[in-house]
Amino acid sequence: MLISTPAIVLSSIKYGESDLIARLYTRELGSQSYMLKGIRKSRKGKLRVSYFQPLTQLHIETQHKDKGNLEYIKECRIAVHYENISTAIAKSSVALFFGEILSQLLTEQQPDEQLFDYLSNAFEFLDQTDHVSNFTIKVLLDMTDIMGFGIDRSTLQFEYLNMLNGTFDNNGMQPHHLTDVESSLIKQFLGTDFERLEEIKIHRKQRSELLNLVVEYFQIHLEVFKKPASLTILKQLFDS
Repeated sequence: MLISTPAIVLSSIKYGESDLIARLYTRELGSQSYMLKGIRKSRKGKLRVSYFQPLTQLHIETQHKDKGNLEYIKECRIAVHYENISTAIAKSSVALFFGEILSQLLTEQQPDEQLFDYLSNAFEFLDQTDHVSNFTIKVLLDMTDIMGFGIDRSTLQFEYLNMLNGTFDNNGMQPHHLTDVESSLIKQFLGTDFERLEEIKIHRKQRSELLNLVVEYFQIHLEVFKKPASLTILKQLFDS
């Protein structure tokens, strides 16, 4: 069955002397892995290695067989032309981080059009913005909402975030609770959109700690989730 679909590149690894295996998150098919034969040696083919960097947005045609094996891409083109995600150090580090995060989270083949469209728009914003430092926390928190384990916004009037059940309450520093300062910062991220992210004033150390806490929230609510290796690089970048 020939399928035409937008796709976001999550990762790619070398295979043999000339091939790549790429993991893509597609709008129509969910998460899929593709064998790209001879792509590392061919300069005349329609598929190019540069197309398969983390977060690249493609439009692909695939002869989808759905037999649990590696699929093949018949046609491929760039769907969104980024200006600097691959060349700006901060943005390329964020791209590496989300490639790793999404490779963990999007293991099921079931498509999720809402999540795909959100990620597509978010990564377009990443390419266009000059304010990258708050982006990662914002997107991770938005993803918890879309994926069904988000923080309960009906409890925002209370002071402390309980990480275990995702609600705010007035229980202070009980187990699994954030401090009042940490909880207040989380509320700011929950209440803003991309265009106003730069208005959230946060010290570098606070941002690093808050990112750790958001990753911990994923670990609490998703048993199989592991802290990404690229988190260390990202923290070093924004702590400097």
